Amino acid sequence: MDTKTRLLTTYRGLNAAEKLIAINITVFAVISIYNAIFYSFSGGAHATFFTDYFALKNGWTEVLYKPWTIITCAFLHASFGHLLSNCIVLYFSGRIFFTFFTEKQFITVYAYGILAGSLFFLLAYNFLPTFKGTEATAVGASAAVLAILVAGATYAPNYIVNLFGLIQIKYWIIAILLVISYISYIPYGNAGGHYAHIGGALIGFFYSKQLMNGNDIGIGFERFWNKLTNLFSRKKKSPLKTVYKNKETKRSTTTTAQSTTEKQRKVDSILDKISKSGYESLTKAEKDFLFKAGKEN
Repeated sequence: MDTKTRLLTTYRGLNAAEKLIAINITVFAVISIYNAIFYSFSGGAHATFFTDYFALKNGWTEVLYKPWTIITCAFLHASFGHLLSNCIVLYFSGRIFFTFFTEKQFITVYAYGILAGSLFFLLAYNFLPTFKGTEATAVGASAAVLAILVAGATYAPNYIVNLFGLIQIKYWIIAILLVISYISYIPYGNAGGHYAHIGGALIGFFYSKQLMNGNDIGIGFERFWNKLTNLFSRKKKSPLKTVYKNKETKRSTTTTAQSTTEKQRKVDSILDKISKSGYESLTKAEKDFLFKAGKEN
């Protein structure tokens, strides 16, 4: 098995949370290598390509020209520490999430978390007085990760988590403490990011509450996701190949039937010879043929 096949096999064996972690790490590695090469050959200048084209800017004009940034911003990270913290929380919150939900629901909540985080970021910077006239950029999967965590904590608030392997604490307490911490940090830096976190937390809470009330607000997205995955996984079948296979099957069946009939006729002929002249009258070839036919039957 070559390296590519081994990697693909390993990737397919991961759950949705682990796949997203792998994707985020890969994207960060690619961008880091690109930035390092650009810095080394540009006289110390820093590359801005990925930030310019894939990060979410707070201006509505930027969003209209680059609408994909509402999603792609969640796959960029400002630093290795930023990436690491998101991956760790996603891994453990994902394990708890899969105890109560499906992988499709995980993808739905994660996607909703990205959208809610981006929306809250844009609303905060465009409608709150304190941000008037300022420019900001949003990157990171924190809103989506928090949506997963809060959704799980809302659905199973009394689930016991062994924090650091030492402290047993109810899941809802962890969720509440994280949300409060983000709110408390708003006046002291990364305000837009923290508003995005709140958006992710709210959509996670709302999703679980609605599901508990019998209303699945993610069903529309799940259907869209099914169509999207089916579109990329569908393999085109050639009608010529199908006809060819059918003909081959029929031909093979006919040939086998003819061979069996001829063999039976030869056996009957040899048996007639034995009945008339005895076994010793058979040639060596006839004896071998009869012996093989007897073994096959």
